Amino acid sequence: MPDDDLFLALANPVRRRLLEILTDGPRTAGDLAASFELSRPAVAEHLQILRRAGLVHDQPAGRQRHYHLTAEPLAQVGDWLHPFERFWRHRLRTLADLLQEEPVTETATIAVDQFIAAAPSKVWRSLTEPELLARWWVPGDVAAVVGHRFHLQMPGWGAVACEVVEVEPERRLVYTFNENWTLTWRLVPEGTGTRLFLDHSGFDLDDPRSRDAFARMGPGWRDTIVPALGRVAADLADESGV
Repeated sequence: MPDDDLFLALANPVRRRLLEILTDGPRTAGDLAASFELSRPAVAEHLQILRRAGLVHDQPAGRQRHYHLTAEPLAQVGDWLHPFERFWRHRLRTLADLLQEEPVTETATIAVDQFIAAAPSKVWRSLTEPELLARWWVPGDVAAVVGHRFHLQMPGWGAVACEVVEVEPERRLVYTFNENWTLTWRLVPEGTGTRLFLDHSGFDLDDPRSRDAFARMGPGWRDTIVPALGRVAADLADESGV
């Protein structure tokens, strides 16, 4: 059974949010504090509790310390909860029967993981500046502003409506793509470059057209489009001498 420090650490919503933020990569205490309406000492106290529970560790980097997620202790919680799964599964099945719910639509996500030999700032520019976007994908009046509505000029499709729903500069960009899909771009520093993750979600596998698009677009993202993005970002790095 997990020890009490682990349950105590997970009991507070601020600490759970800190762990969620750290899934995107290491952060300084200042960066983490900026995500909350709390004082920096208060956030530091939460980090200390997470550190005692073994959920985070910190490393010095110059005058700052970077906090890293240590997810292994969470496996203890998963193992402890596993025997209880049959209870909530039964409850959910009973609720579904009572409400006479329709079967849940099965959806799929295209996931791409690409290392790019350029700093996150260059990759971010390639994702959010219309001129650069057109060089690796298609023309579109994108902007890194939540609520910004724009169009991508897709060959064979015409103008596809999009809307930015989440922005974390140089770390995360999320926008809708037509009425059903969502593109989630996540940037994680790795050495002198960037690990870029893309999730293209919302494919309805019960719809033949959507299923066909899922089959066709996966190789397109992995083999052509995302590598082209990497080349554009790397060229920017070369041009700047970084």
